[in-house]
Amino acid sequence: MQRRLWRATQYALLGVVVAVMDAPLLWMVLSALKPDSENAAYPPTFVPRTWTMESFADLFRVSDFGVYLTNSLVLAASATAATLLLATLASYSLTRFRLRFVQLVGEVALFAYLIPPILLLVPIARLVAFAGLANDRAALLIIYTANMLPFGLWVLRAHFQGIAAELEEAAMIDGCSRFGAFVRVIIPQAVPGLISAGVFTFNASWSEYLYASTLLNSPDKLTLSPGLALLMDQTGVYSWGILMAGSVIMVVPVIVLFAIAQHQLVGGRAEGAVKG
Repeated sequence: MQRRLWRATQYALLGVVVAVMDAPLLWMVLSALKPDSENAAYPPTFVPRTWTMESFADLFRVSDFGVYLTNSLVLAASATAATLLLATLASYSLTRFRLRFVQLVGEVALFAYLIPPILLLVPIARLVAFAGLANDRAALLIIYTANMLPFGLWVLRAHFQGIAAELEEAAMIDGCSRFGAFVRVIIPQAVPGLISAGVFTFNASWSEYLYASTLLNSPDKLTLSPGLALLMDQTGVYSWGILMAGSVIMVVPVIVLFAIAQHQLVGGRAEGAVKG
């Protein structure tokens, strides 16, 4: 009885924490479904008296939100693919080959990720201008990949260290090359790590504001975060409904991605075995 009471108390406290954490998100969604007159009313209403999707239609009609959405999607997907490719090859090399100074690089790589981006903004902006990539999305792709690579390397290195070398040795005995064993045996084993690193990289690139707002100034090249900051200036209308609609559209892909990734991580099964 005491154990059940303690468990019920834990679930109740967890429910309170979840409610407090999700309340702003719920308020954002409900505000996007209210007309502007109700958003500006006092006292404010939590549940809309009048439900409408007008703010979502106005968002694309009076602003370049579709352009921001496309730019962010292409940039985040490209940065995620580049980071996973480089981090996978580098982390595999760190765990399978003993090269001078390489292990030290692997140990200190995470410290590069811990440096606050604001400290690097000025030197990076000067390098971007020197390379002729000012106001170019390619510069953001390079920056995002370089910024997320230490984290991806750290995550995937731990996964590769947990994969027995005997698996690929057995595959090579059966006729696979090292690269073939890497693709057919090691990569399937590392899927949870790839998903974890990929989701984190996509989310960080999707919502990044500092570099995007500093290095891009053309409206047709802006991403979602600086685009939302400029949304009120572009529309010329102080509309909480439009702003909340844009925020909802920005958050939904991340939530869906996390939901899919959680399912894959929980339901994923290791493949491959040592031949007996």
